[in-house]
Amino acid sequence: MPGPFAVTLAVTLGLTVAAHQYLEHRVQGNLTHIHTNDTLYNKQKYGHILDFDKHSLILHGQPTLILSGEFHYWRLPDKSRWRPILEQYRSAGLNCIRIYFHWGFHSPSQGRYIFDGNRDIDYLLQVCEDLGLYVLAAPGPYICAETQAGGFPIWLAAKREVRLRHMKTNLWKEYDPIFMEYCVEYFQHILPILAKHQITNESSGCVIGLQIENESFQHIFGYPIGLHDDMRVLAKTARDCAMTVPLFTNDGFEEGSFIVKDDPKRKKKDFGVDLYGFDKYVVFTPNSEPTSWVVGRDPSYLEDWSPSTIVSELDKMEKKVRSLGHANHRTPIFIPELQGGWFNHYGIQYTYDAIYRFYGDQYTKLMLDTVFSQGCTMLNFYMFYGGTNWGTIGDSDVYTSYDYSACIREHGLMSGRLRKLRQGILFLQSFSDIMVRTDSVGSAKAMTVQSSLDKTICQQRRSLTLGSKGPVELTFVRNFSTQKLNRFELHALAKESRRTLTTRLSCHLAYKSSFIALGNYTTLNSDIHLVLSATPIHIRAFSDDGKKEVWIAALAESGPTEMAFSSGLVIREAGGQNVRTSGIQLQESPENKDVMVLSIPEDAKSAHVTLSGSAKDHLEPQLHIVFLDQNELSTLYCYYDNRHSTKRTPSQGQIPKDMPSSPKIVTWGSYNALYNPQHKTLTVESTESQSEVHILSFGHDKSFPASDNSIYGSGLPHQVFSLKENQTALLKQQSTSLWVDQNRQGIHLSEWETRATNFSSFEWQDCPRVSSSSDLFQKVNLDFHFTSGHIIYRGVFKTRERAPQGLLPRNKPVSLKVNMRNRAIAYVNGVCIGSHMTYSRQLMMPGAKMGYDPVSFGSHTFMVSWEALEAAVPLGDVTDVGNHEQQHEIILVIDSFGLSRQPFVVDDIRNPRGLLSARVSGEDVVNKSECWQVAGVDVTKLDMAYGSTGFPDEHSEQDWSASAVAPNIIPDNGVTWWRTRFEGPPSGPSSTPPSSSAISGAVDLAANIPLCCRVEGEFSAMIILNNVLVGRYFGSDSPQHDFYLMDGLIHKAGSGQTNELKLMIYGSNATEGEVNRIRLKVLPWIVEDAQGTLAQWSGNAAFEADDTKAKELKTGSFWTLQHAFQL
Repeated sequence: MPGPFAVTLAVTLGLTVAAHQYLEHRVQGNLTHIHTNDTLYNKQKYGHILDFDKHSLILHGQPTLILSGEFHYWRLPDKSRWRPILEQYRSAGLNCIRIYFHWGFHSPSQGRYIFDGNRDIDYLLQVCEDLGLYVLAAPGPYICAETQAGGFPIWLAAKREVRLRHMKTNLWKEYDPIFMEYCVEYFQHILPILAKHQITNESSGCVIGLQIENESFQHIFGYPIGLHDDMRVLAKTARDCAMTVPLFTNDGFEEGSFIVKDDPKRKKKDFGVDLYGFDKYVVFTPNSEPTSWVVGRDPSYLEDWSPSTIVSELDKMEKKVRSLGHANHRTPIFIPELQGGWFNHYGIQYTYDAIYRFYGDQYTKLMLDTVFSQGCTMLNFYMFYGGTNWGTIGDSDVYTSYDYSACIREHGLMSGRLRKLRQGILFLQSFSDIMVRTDSVGSAKAMTVQSSLDKTICQQRRSLTLGSKGPVELTFVRNFSTQKLNRFELHALAKESRRTLTTRLSCHLAYKSSFIALGNYTTLNSDIHLVLSATPIHIRAFSDDGKKEVWIAALAESGPTEMAFSSGLVIREAGGQNVRTSGIQLQESPENKDVMVLSIPEDAKSAHVTLSGSAKDHLEPQLHIVFLDQNELSTLYCYYDNRHSTKRTPSQGQIPKDMPSSPKIVTWGSYNALYNPQHKTLTVESTESQSEVHILSFGHDKSFPASDNSIYGSGLPHQVFSLKENQTALLKQQSTSLWVDQNRQGIHLSEWETRATNFSSFEWQDCPRVSSSSDLFQKVNLDFHFTSGHIIYRGVFKTRERAPQGLLPRNKPVSLKVNMRNRAIAYVNGVCIGSHMTYSRQLMMPGAKMGYDPVSFGSHTFMVSWEALEAAVPLGDVTDVGNHEQQHEIILVIDSFGLSRQPFVVDDIRNPRGLLSARVSGEDVVNKSECWQVAGVDVTKLDMAYGSTGFPDEHSEQDWSASAVAPNIIPDNGVTWWRTRFEGPPSGPSSTPPSSSAISGAVDLAANIPLCCRVEGEFSAMIILNNVLVGRYFGSDSPQHDFYLMDGLIHKAGSGQTNELKLMIYGSNATEGEVNRIRLKVLPWIVEDAQGTLAQWSGNAAFEADDTKAKELKTGSFWTLQHAFQL
């Protein structure tokens, strides 16, 4: 007989299996009449427009890479800035964006939906169509995104009988049909707008996919949690609302959620959607990585990240995703959220600038190259531009800035990280016919390239595009060397025998950097065959006559720049800057006489080489290579006419110059550039130090004639245009530079006015306790709809006099014990008695930013000062010693950091905010004399639920008086309001008329000068620009001191309007009688590396740098001048 242990084990296993089967059955739901087949994409009807296979999406028959960046229009309150930011996405090489549509942003109250003004998503999608950006639409209903309630409307969150996301409690969902009714209603309002813009409906449509829900795990670590009925109803509603594009969802990581099953029986029980997506966040900051949720970390420390994290998280990704089986064998590898930075928290002592340095400027490109090494062809960077948590739209995890240390910084600067990433994107776009369909070679033994340095090759893939000598090979070079060296050799091996060395090439690659090395590639001329390039090739283009293939490649930062070709080539032309023609060599490889090595010497500033396959035949196509250094490459821009193309992949041997991947316009030398094909205009942005822009034109309506005297070689359609020769441009630059220099220490703030908040004027509501004996209150902020910013509480209590002359003895203390979330300042009889914050980055701690918040804990006791008690108003006859009572008024100003967002499997949206409990204690406090009231702003009565400070008097125009001094803090003055006016920076178009030349010169000029409101001091402030709440300042409780004043909200000089800056201020840190001066400036952004190359630009602020530090950091004001050229 089996022993007791074996029996126990068998019973335990049996119960575990039974429990798991029960949980699986429970989440499969009852609405099986909605079948997966009912909502699958109709390939038969729409497949000629949009299709997909295991490799990629196929648009109009063209296999297409989807290179996307996340865009949150609701984090840009100034609608006028939507287009300029999206133009930067396009300039960066992206061809798509994903948009989280925010339910609560559009629905401030039940039954009300707003889709105009800065909520006009129809306009937003039209802009995407104008710019040639595809759209992955993600309307939720849940979006997470570090926003209040995860995007659910406040009015819905306040309905406590509704189970949001079906969460009954943490880790447990039960389907809620009432919740689903609200979700369906929302879909019925928003999806018809999206449907109008589908690529399946209109040839110019931009929407190519619809995301259902967000990170709604079917399983999490094997535990069944995702409700199939939830997905069924949402998908069916989408189809009923005329959404015809493929549906997709996104796992939080690779868990295989809601994949279409092959087995018919499972397909009925297990609901699936068309495309499986999964998110990849790999490297976390120390104060955000999961162990920090349990064990607190030093809030001031950022340690270096380890390459092993990327290796473990990404290098087996393809195998893991394909192993999930079923439809995953037939659909592309798709990452709806690929890490593009990270967010920051309250209580941290470092800013987004430190986070940018933590990741470095190569991180996003490293992620791009690594996921492509795993066969990914659809990805979306989260975030690409973070934006601002203006108003109170952010949740309790984030403060005002949502910079995210992303490629485009919050104030609009295109960082060095973007510029590095763009170089990788340009390669993918230029060689998209090759990159879009690849297979892994398998093991390292099958690779045809090896390295002399450890951990510098992570993968090799072969394209299904065949050249004359077989498939093109793509070697993913990634420097994770344990020695951290940046120079090594790449060894090309013979395909027939992996042990035979073909050639050695010198390679330079910085530690924690990557690139894709092109190999076994045949050019237009079949005699010109690339064996391997040890330097990145960024752009491939073709001349109009098909006689020249043009590459733009990188010069090595140190050592020679080398490429290997099959033998039989000759140099037709060579030259460059800082290099002699004789220094450029094409020599037989010492290892193999059938290979020739092209070598550009070290220290070249630029170089060009034209290769041909025969010394005799001048009519055969040639290869023209332009080599640029990192400074020039950081400005490289390319326009591809790949907008919903109907062109097909060329057959073998056909010239691919008309492919969507063939560039039409290439520029370098400017801060930014963007070509508009409708208006035939090239918009160029330049910094003060930039003087000229280089332009190549291929296949354009008015292509430049081939130049015989270009510094980059003859026969190129190349022209150089001055950014300073035009007198108007020069004057505009000089005037802008003068304005920036004059205001570098701060723009003049004038007409200061101030007023104090009169709490007695508020409309107070009773705030009853749970019971007469309880300290707890029945309702919290959500029940009153006081969810935007502050909640104000008024308490009254009485004390009994025991001393002569109406004075209390000083040895009888009175205390106020409160439990609140998140920050509070307390006044008794108008006297400030202190402030406190209850907030934690750890789970299951008082004020937890997410997850379970133990609301019984976290109390704080304020001691009521003698001065505060003395300030009370006496009641009754003051001469009646011993029986006299005094009534005291408490004002508690509580600022909520916002509702939590309920990620994954936690139920935390309704974690209480505001005052949870309160009790006044003291021997002389009259029993049962304490009562409480509450005041605030009911956001369901506003047009915008996230735009209020929470103070009922925030729009009052009464009692303002002129002030001869700048704002200051006197704690006992309570909450005060201050406002001032300032003139905006210069901007606006020039009156210069366009000329009639082929390149007409600047037809429009505008200055771009982003402004910062810099605040210092220990106090709290709400920052309001032209009636928009743009910042929340919390002293040392938040790392943010620099607040972006959105360009679209600023009235520019010459507009006839000045700008109003209004501040709501309070604080408790000044000592008795002391005035706490507020340090406040409005000024242009001062950033690091502004005097350096664009490749080094981080966008990090440098306001505090002294002269020595400023010189070291190369600080300067960030501004650009925009030129528009008519081509």
